[in-house]
Amino acid sequence: MKRHLIYIVLLFCLASVCSCHRRYQYPAVLQAADSLCVANPDSAVSLLKSIADDMTQADEHVQMRYRLLTIKANDKAYIPHTSDSLILSLVDYYKYGGDKVYLGEAYYYAGSTYRDLGDAPRALDYYQQALDAMPGDENLKVKSKVYAQMGELFRYQKLYNEALKSYRAAYQCDSIQQDTIGLIYDLRDIAVMFWGKRQINSTMQYFLRAHELALIIHDTKMENLITSQMASLYITIDSIQLAKKFILPSLENLDQSNISSIYAIAGDIYFKAGQIDSASYYYNELLDKGTIYARRTAYERLAQIALQHWNNPKLAIDYSLQYEVLKDSINELNATEVMAQMNSLYNYQLREKENYELEEKINRNQLLLLSAAIVLLIVITISVFLILRYKNRQIKADLSLERLKQVQDKVYRESAEMLALNNKKIVSLEAELEQMRLQGKNDSQKEAMKRILENENKNLEMKLHLKEDADLSMQTSQFRNILRERVKKEDYIHEEEWIEIENGITAIYPDFLNRLQSIGELNKSEYRTCLLLKCHISPSEIASLLNLTAGGVSNIRRRLSLSILHDSTGTSAWDQFILSL
Repeated sequence: MKRHLIYIVLLFCLASVCSCHRRYQYPAVLQAADSLCVANPDSAVSLLKSIADDMTQADEHVQMRYRLLTIKANDKAYIPHTSDSLILSLVDYYKYGGDKVYLGEAYYYAGSTYRDLGDAPRALDYYQQALDAMPGDENLKVKSKVYAQMGELFRYQKLYNEALKSYRAAYQCDSIQQDTIGLIYDLRDIAVMFWGKRQINSTMQYFLRAHELALIIHDTKMENLITSQMASLYITIDSIQLAKKFILPSLENLDQSNISSIYAIAGDIYFKAGQIDSASYYYNELLDKGTIYARRTAYERLAQIALQHWNNPKLAIDYSLQYEVLKDSINELNATEVMAQMNSLYNYQLREKENYELEEKINRNQLLLLSAAIVLLIVITISVFLILRYKNRQIKADLSLERLKQVQDKVYRESAEMLALNNKKIVSLEAELEQMRLQGKNDSQKEAMKRILENENKNLEMKLHLKEDADLSMQTSQFRNILRERVKKEDYIHEEEWIEIENGITAIYPDFLNRLQSIGELNKSEYRTCLLLKCHISPSEIASLLNLTAGGVSNIRRRLSLSILHDSTGTSAWDQFILSL
């Protein structure tokens, strides 16, 4: 009997130990989604959406892993977090049970959520908890991202010493796991911090180390990222020849995502070098392709060039007026940003420690009073932040609407409707002139207007013929036929093929990409959907090529029509708009 009792006790203890070290099993589709989050975030988002219904019947630990991956995929796809309810429930789940392997990751995405919500103090708090949950050399990839994000938040507040500590910690993590790309970004970030501290020698030292790593791995994109930064640094210390040397690779292998900063740097280099024609070329390019800040500088420089080198005061005045308009817009944006920075300066972690010490020293009533004051402060801070964010969004919306009107105006001035309107004006002028001739009178101004309209119509007719030829060329182009064949084979477009598609479209419609990019910021799925629409690919075929559902493509077109054109009638308005560009 005693022996049986001993066996029962041993069996119970063994079962308890096994339960404490439970190994969780997850479906292969979640592992695939996790891999896609890094390689192709948009595909990861689509894959996770496609299995949403299946997950409702899964075990709790599988559902929780699915929800965490959904947040991760959205974060990687640059889809902003708009609510903290889901991530906080996941933090509680992994904190008080569940698979502890993912607790640090849950804290990290809680920090990222509050980063997107504009609450820097709470973001820093969760990032610190993420580090505490990953001691030693565990989860180095996640730890590197945590330190990098903390560095960004400190950098935003101009706390350069704290930012340096975080970036150096990220560098240590990437060194251990031999992540060369991560090391290049870390060195770049450290260099920028020294630049902010006006320590030029240290700045150059870290830029050069980053550049050496980019050369070792033969990564042109990373090399250009660093050399363009180095060129900008050399401008500040008046080493123009070195600046020119380092900007040339970026100009030869132009990355469209960085075109504004690269052209701005190139313009400043040639301006300071006295090569006015080259400088004016890049500044004029910025007027169409630059950010609002780059365009402001371009107008200022062009005004100086027009006055000092071209002896054209009228043109200088025109540029100066455009500069003042953008300057006022930027001042409003900067005022909003300064207020947001002031709200973020509150150091949440230190205040929490102070509150904990006060709990040991003061009585309950004092603690309640302090808590009420903190709540009131937070409410006021959040209220002010929300008001400023709304104003900031309104300013951005107005700028986007202005750019859209400019593009639509260009399209209209090249349309058949414009041709018909001009013809009506010509007929009217001819009737008036004929009447005046019968009366023995002459009107040279109307004659000149008639000739101008006739010349405009000749140009319009030529452009319309060119557009018809371009549409025909697109319909019969080889790369479009390749896309159609890809649909038949149920294969999607690979990442490296998108540059060929952009080049093919540009060869047929030279102005399309510039006009598309000028109307507003598009995410990757939206941008690629627009490219395929311009190739006269049907929505169902687009869904196949992008590895999306037909409903997903419809949602993209409907969302763009509503957000950019402010047209809620459906998807056809957006399709027609893209074809008209």
